[in-house]
Amino acid sequence: ISFFHLQGENWAQHPADGIGDNDCCWAGVEGVGYRKMMRWYAVRVWPAMKAKGYKWVARFDDDSYLLSPIPYNLFGFMEHYGYDYGYRNIARETGLIWDDPDGYPRLLRNYSTAYMDGKAGWMLDACQKKDSIDDLNRENCGDFYGFYNNFFVGHIDRFLEPDIQHFLRTIDDTGVIFTKRWNDLLLQSATVQLLVDKKKTFHFTGWTYAHNSGFHDMLHYGIMQMGLFEQRPYKSYISYMEEELKWNMKMHSKYLTNINGLLTLASPNPANCCANQAPEGWANDEDVLTPTQMLC
Repeated sequence: ISFFHLQGENWAQHPADGIGDNDCCWAGVEGVGYRKMMRWYAVRVWPAMKAKGYKWVARFDDDSYLLSPIPYNLFGFMEHYGYDYGYRNIARETGLIWDDPDGYPRLLRNYSTAYMDGKAGWMLDACQKKDSIDDLNRENCGDFYGFYNNFFVGHIDRFLEPDIQHFLRTIDDTGVIFTKRWNDLLLQSATVQLLVDKKKTFHFTGWTYAHNSGFHDMLHYGIMQMGLFEQRPYKSYISYMEEELKWNMKMHSKYLTNINGLLTLASPNPANCCANQAPEGWANDEDVLTPTQMLC
C-alpha cells in the first residue's frame, strides 16, 4: 500500500485564471477543493496513474461499503473479458444550472457536432427520440443516466487514447468543472457513453454495495443494493442493516424498493423522482424539469 500526494497539475484549478472564483461566480455551494477532486477523477486520474505504472484504476470511496465478498479479481475479470469500464450503480444527474437549463446537454451537442460528425455514441439510449445528436436535451431525455462513480474500474490505456483525451481536454479547458460544477460523474459518464463501445462496459450486480454521502447514522444520500448472488437477500439485508451499518430498519423502510429484481435501499427513492415531473409549487416553467436525482 502506498499513498499518492495530489499536487501540481493533479490538484489545480483549470484554467488557472479568467473563470472568476467560488465567492462570486460559480454554481453550487461546494468549495474549490471539492471541484479539484471532481477534476481529478474526470480528467487527471488517467495520466497520473499511467505515470505510476498502472494498467487499471479502481475507485472505492471512504464512504462506500463492500458488504459481501467479491469472489474473483476485478481487474482480471475486466481484462479477461475485454472490458474498458465497469460500474456498480446508476445515477441520474441533471447538470442543471437554473439560468441555463440546456447548458450541459448543449455542451455535449456542440462537441459532437464539431468533432464527432454528430455521433452520439449511446448517450441517446434512454431518450424518447434517438434520431440525431440534436435529440440530446432535457425535454427528450430527462435527467441523464450516468454511473454512480464512487465505485468504478477503468482501463487506463483506453482513457488515454486520442479521442477520449481530446474530449476531456476540450471540456477541461472551458473551466465548467469549476464554474458550473459539472462533476466527475457527469463527465466520466459522458466520456464512456459518447466514446467507449457499450459492449466494452460492464454493470457489476453480483455483490452487495452501499454508498452514503453524509453522516453514517442513516442513509442520507446514497444507496445500498443487495447483490444478485445473495441467496437470501432480505435476511442478508436485515443482517447488514443491524450488524454492519447499524441503521434503523423502521426509519429506512420508506426507502426500500426493488430495482430489476435487486432489493435496494435508495435515497432519494427512485419511485419518487424518476418521472422528471415538477413538484407542487414548482416556480419555473414546465420545460424546466426538476433537479432531482435517481439512484438505482
